[in-house]
Amino acid sequence: MSDHNLRVALVWNGTVFQERTFTQTSEPVITVGEDDNNNFVVPSNFIPAAFEMFERTERGYKMRFTDKTLGTFNVNDEDYEEDALIASKESTKIGSVDTGDGSATAYEIDLAFGDWGIVELGQVDVYFQLIERGAAVPRRGFWSRIDKPLFGTTGLAAVVHIVFLMIAFLMFDVDPELEEMQNLDRFVKFMVDDVDEPLEEEEVEEPEEDTTGKKAGGEEGKFGDPDEEIPESKIPKVDGEMVDEIDVKNIGVNKALSSDVLGQGPLKNIFQNQDGFDAKMNVAMSGEGGELQIGRGAGGMGMRGVGKGGGGEGFGRIGGLGKVDTGGGKGTGAKLGKKKRRKVTPKVSRGTPKIGDFCDKGNIRRVVGAKQNAIKYCFEKELQTNPKLSGKIVAQWQVGLDGAVMKSSIASTSMNNKKVEGCISRVIKRMRFEKPKGGICVINYPFVFSGLEE
Repeated sequence: MSDHNLRVALVWNGTVFQERTFTQTSEPVITVGEDDNNNFVVPSNFIPAAFEMFERTERGYKMRFTDKTLGTFNVNDEDYEEDALIASKESTKIGSVDTGDGSATAYEIDLAFGDWGIVELGQVDVYFQLIERGAAVPRRGFWSRIDKPLFGTTGLAAVVHIVFLMIAFLMFDVDPELEEMQNLDRFVKFMVDDVDEPLEEEEVEEPEEDTTGKKAGGEEGKFGDPDEEIPESKIPKVDGEMVDEIDVKNIGVNKALSSDVLGQGPLKNIFQNQDGFDAKMNVAMSGEGGELQIGRGAGGMGMRGVGKGGGGEGFGRIGGLGKVDTGGGKGTGAKLGKKKRRKVTPKVSRGTPKIGDFCDKGNIRRVVGAKQNAIKYCFEKELQTNPKLSGKIVAQWQVGLDGAVMKSSIASTSMNNKKVEGCISRVIKRMRFEKPKGGICVINYPFVFSGLEE
């Protein structure tokens, strides 16, 4: 049989995002799995990494599946669930294969015209159908491929435009006579409001100047004899002599503070007298029998005396939690001991990712590398409460046709920390990649976290 084609499509959430039709000139074996070299890249633990799901034969195609998958089939116009198809005579056991979920038994069936089925591989379904190849259509001639009404309309419009342009050129006058031109709007009438003439200012009569006081400006305003000489003012010489003879040290406060004055009167009682109750001010300031001096003091309000000022010694205990106690004494020489120091340095390393056919591997690594600090922050937050936290997390996501992340999840983890894993999924969900070429791209990216150092 050489007149058959195999149609295979990948369906996600009820939407076909990749479809191919295989003919007699296409590759004979069609592989499905998570390896990048497969015809269809599908992450699934129910089949091997490179599973030969379809193979072309002389009679048609063979289709293979495992006992870990689920599916619905229509073979020879009969509907089967996968379990019923395995138990029927339509399927043949071909051996065991290794999958991501352990060992599985593989089966195959022969497909005929019209047979179809859907195999569920987790989040992605594989739809297949064997169809007949259509007969070759002979090429049509030139006139048979032309839309005649459209061609006629276009030709008529072109002829009308050409005729219009020819008439316009023939009727065009290069040198028009100015005398024939008439401009009816050469004269314009302007409407302007009349402007009133300015009013003449009335002259205001100014009051006559009172010149009564000016009459004395001559000889009549002078007093005394203009010929009499005015005597010169002089300072008495005795004043100058008094200034020269005064000694400022012997007057006012200066004289009161001199040694002669302090030796008698009330100031003597304050600053010099040391005899009993006679100096009442001295007693009030320094106490009975004391001497008013500036310095250390004890008793009364004196500024100087026999006391010892400042300083001192004390005793006590230093207590604390647990067994930390230095006992009685002066509180010196206590040793609290040293605690062993353990260094916590968060580290994040990226493993080798598995990237689908339709995405640029360099773009995936660059975008993930740019967000590595955000992924590291997810780990650092939990490392503060659990210094021994570490492990490997494999993140899985799908890049849609617009470059946005369609779905982000955790494929596997040895850390088992929901907060770190959820935070990483949210960071990946916000990433933006280049648009895939051909279909949705599935990515598995490992991250290794470590923190505590002895």
